[in-house]
Amino acid sequence: MRPERQYAADWSRARRETTPRRAAGESCELWGIYRSLATRAPLEDTLGRIVQVAAEAAGGAVAAVFGLRQDMLAVLAASGGAPPWLRPPAAIVPAAAPWWKLRGRAVEMTGEAGWAVYAGMAGGMRWCWSDRLQTAAGEIVGCLTVFLSQAPGEESPSREMEELKELAALAIEQANLVEDLRFRAEHDLVTGLWNRRRLEEEMHQLQRAGGAAPAALVLVSLDGARRVREILGEETGDALLREAAGRLMRLPEAGFAARLSGDEVAILPDGGAAPQEIGARLLEALDAPFRLDGNEIYAQAAIGVAGAETGENLTQWLRRARAAAAAARARRNGGRCVVFDPTIALQAPERLEMERRLRGAAGRGELLLFYQPQVKVPGRALAGYEALMRWASPGVGMVSPGAFIPLAEETGLVVEMGRWALGEACRQARLWEQEGLPARVGVNVSALQLADAGFMEDVERALFESGLTPRLLELEITESAVMENRRLAAERMEALRRLGVEFALDDFGTGSSSLAYLKDLPVDRLKVDRCFLSELERGRAPLLESIIRMAHQLGLPVIVEGVETEGQWAAMERLGADEVQGYLTGMPMPAGDAEARARAEARAGQSDI
Repeated sequence: MRPERQYAADWSRARRETTPRRAAGESCELWGIYRSLATRAPLEDTLGRIVQVAAEAAGGAVAAVFGLRQDMLAVLAASGGAPPWLRPPAAIVPAAAPWWKLRGRAVEMTGEAGWAVYAGMAGGMRWCWSDRLQTAAGEIVGCLTVFLSQAPGEESPSREMEELKELAALAIEQANLVEDLRFRAEHDLVTGLWNRRRLEEEMHQLQRAGGAAPAALVLVSLDGARRVREILGEETGDALLREAAGRLMRLPEAGFAARLSGDEVAILPDGGAAPQEIGARLLEALDAPFRLDGNEIYAQAAIGVAGAETGENLTQWLRRARAAAAAARARRNGGRCVVFDPTIALQAPERLEMERRLRGAAGRGELLLFYQPQVKVPGRALAGYEALMRWASPGVGMVSPGAFIPLAEETGLVVEMGRWALGEACRQARLWEQEGLPARVGVNVSALQLADAGFMEDVERALFESGLTPRLLELEITESAVMENRRLAAERMEALRRLGVEFALDDFGTGSSSLAYLKDLPVDRLKVDRCFLSELERGRAPLLESIIRMAHQLGLPVIVEGVETEGQWAAMERLGADEVQGYLTGMPMPAGDAEARARAEARAGQSDI
């Protein structure tokens, strides 16, 4: 999003509040601070402006901003004339910083216990005023402290000092949000391991440095996690993955580890141990039972090892490692370690057979769409559905989306399957529209679809052949798909939006984008990934609240995914989410059940559709 828009409300407030003091020049100083915030200037530059204004407002005092970092008060910025102990990157334990306890009071340092050491190093400053910095989400992030040569005036703190305190808190909150998004761009948020993008960068860095590539890639597939997730729920499944990742990383040989899609972890081992030995140690680490929420869980693992080959990219390397893992998975005695060799493709019929069956599945009528409700907050009125693809394979039954969707993306079949999903969703939505149940229907669009030359024609054909009102079709595009080619995505989204189609940015916060990029995208709403709900386990969700607040400043509704408990629902009401989607308010269901629900709510007067 455009930073000026992000802080439009704060900018307007600053102009209103500073207008009476224009003669003193204070509004220009505050305007400069807001400009630094709006243009996302470095944190040290913005805080440097703030402490300078604070020092001048206090009559030539020394001002500093402390940030609360890892249980330490780190000096983030200090005005001119500050003594060495008060300049970045100095850090002080809060218990040893008496100004941390002031909470908006001013005291004479020579007359207060605990001040003696600082009174002697303050360069003639005898008084101190300080107050803590609190974000709009209620998080304490530091303090603004001013050392004065004389007692402060009657108005302490001054109105301007209060504004500076708010600005400092906003600057730190913004910097923390950017840093968190940067972390999310490189890490898997469930396990804390690196993600695939960072794995690719690691390989490229080794190549640019002239070093040899790692001798082998070890792929760990934790097959039991999918079963746990289906039976015990997403939270327990995620807890299993976190514990498994922790066990792997405690092994000295683990080296660089990244979680890929689903339940796979790719490892570039350290040390001189043979890949087979490393695989055996990994299996041993995962063999002991996992104790989660009172359950004793055994997670069956399969490990595929692929040695490095000259000129091979990561996708090709992973393909060979996955083939080896599939061969290990097919063995009767369960989780084993298999090293890839040229005959593995013949020994891994499972994956090859699945790919064969998947080709043409849409034409044979094997694909289905299930519809998961999206409901309003508060009230739980039905707002729309997300169409989710299912595959009923003859002789096999329902195949898990976690098994066939990655395969479809890898083989390019997702373009054909996505074309079918668009047509089927529009056809079904048109039937509901004709029945007086005009429910918004969201359809997922993959990165390959978005980049496909025929994508726009596919959407137009689906709308034309079905007769659906375009505004009832919402295309859900993940931020990672958008970031692959932001310019192309923006052009195609804008062209389709002119037809009336709406867009949701899906899985927001899990990739490399941020709210700042929304200025280039014609997005109608944000879908926030369920990983943000993990903040609620600590009682508060400052990052989720910040995203919701900033999205609302842009006029964007927010859907939070993965809501499974009443406690999470209550938190969504408190945080101001517009809609939620999750097992609490509705499982994915066939079209007939979705229609029955819509009819029931319409009769009861509870639906917004």
